[in-house]
Amino acid sequence: MIIATLILGVIGLYLSFIMMKNGVWRVILSAIFGVIMIGSLYLVNANDRSHFGMEKVTTTKTVTITSASPSKALPMLLHQDVGTSGKRQVYIYKVAGKTTHTKADYLISNRVVTGDKATVKSVKTAWVYKNDFYKSFFANQNNHKLIKQVNTITIPKTWTSLSTQQAKALAKRLKAAQNPTAAQKAKMTAAIQQAVIQAKMKNPAMTATQQKQVITQAKAKLQQAAIQQAIKAVKAE
Repeated sequence: MIIATLILGVIGLYLSFIMMKNGVWRVILSAIFGVIMIGSLYLVNANDRSHFGMEKVTTTKTVTITSASPSKALPMLLHQDVGTSGKRQVYIYKVAGKTTHTKADYLISNRVVTGDKATVKSVKTAWVYKNDFYKSFFANQNNHKLIKQVNTITIPKTWTSLSTQQAKALAKRLKAAQNPTAAQKAKMTAAIQQAVIQAKMKNPAMTATQQKQVITQAKAKLQQAAIQQAIKAVKAE
């Protein structure tokens, strides 16, 4: 509507000032259409710069996220630097099974905290038109214009936060660990045997089934320790 009003003012001013002969009506109409044109320009500028007809609205949205990693045993929150300063990052995760990420915008800030559940809480403040009249008058321009957004990403302690480059390096390390050397195999076997000996000392009447459980638990513990060691290594690189 504001554009139509501006066009009306321009055309009316042109017709009245240029096309009409000198007289009272020329002066009156030129003044009216001049006010309409200047007033329209002022309102467009006021809406764009001072957000005339708008108000700040803050909304909060929380979504449950899952790991961006394909491995259930190694849940991850990935991030990637935006620009060259390294001060801003986008975070990568999944929502309802679909990979997504935070937006790369200087008005958006992210922070990562630990908690019980993996979620992203977004607190968004934006300019919104006060009513339908203003919304229609300004043709919905600048509606929901972002002022700021704060994303609080909560991840459990079992998760690991890595950059995309660190995740690639970790994948290489874990792949290499699937083919241990003879020395590494001997070390693992010794650790498992030690776990069985300690378990038998606590329970001399241990059955074969119980011994298998001890071995399984020992292997899982060693595997987890190896993963944590690999994560520590890639973070130190």
